[in-house]
Amino acid sequence: MRIAYILFAMILLFGCSKEQPKFTPTDIHMYQKGYDDGCQTANGDYSKNHKLFNNDFDYHEGWFSGRRKCNHLGE
Repeated sequence: MRIAYILFAMILLFGCSKEQPKFTPTDIHMYQKGYDDGCQTANGDYSKNHKLFNNDFDYHEGWFSGRRKCNHLGE
């Protein structure tokens, strides 16, 4: 279900551009992996795949999104 929300958010985010981006299952998987690691980090258990963070846009964006979204859970 979370993937559906992520896809919806990505569609809204890129909805105004003329050419719609094509998201592959790999893109979605890497975003989700980054999101989960970022969320885990926000909750006090540091988790980041540095190689993916530095080299994979979807993981990188997912990590920051997860960290932002889950940050309030630790408060």
